Amino acid sequence: MHDNHPGGDPTVEQRGVLSKLGSFEQVIVNIAFIILFVTISWGVLSRYVVTTPSSWVEEISSFCFTWLIFVGAAEVHRRGQHVSVDLLTSRFSHKAQRILAMVVEAALIGFCLYVAQLGVRESLAMHSSTTSMLRLPLSIGFCGLTLGFAMMGLRGIQRFRHMIGVHAKVKASETV
Repeated sequence: MHDNHPGGDPTVEQRGVLSKLGSFEQVIVNIAFIILFVTISWGVLSRYVVTTPSSWVEEISSFCFTWLIFVGAAEVHRRGQHVSVDLLTSRFSHKAQRILAMVVEAALIGFCLYVAQLGVRESLAMHSSTTSMLRLPLSIGFCGLTLGFAMMGLRGIQRFRHMIGVHAKVKASETV
């Protein structure tokens, strides 16, 4: 358990195959990064070495970058490594810190699931629109946003359930 995290250990444990590979988010981010790296490398190579630049590089790299950012944010949230400023909250009692952490997590869950729902709506609306070169649906980028916020919301639910368990254990030990 991390001593500096009021809600208990912020990481969500993985079981099964994902415990060997890392988290689902980490697998998606690594795939997006590899595709992004290969695509941009090919773009540079085709522009400066072959002198026939590939026009599709920007489309693929922007999709990969979107997935990398939003699903990567979900991975950072799963690890509990988002930047936080505790200048004010560090002065609260541990009990108040735990309660505030639960309130913040609940608000974050609501926000993330709401944005994921908006992402689904936008993905459906943009599915008929395509990119200019490869004619890929624009919804591919919005699916990265949707998956990232949905995963942050689901990981938030897992963390919130963990916080409730930790809070109950602390409360029980305080009454004994």
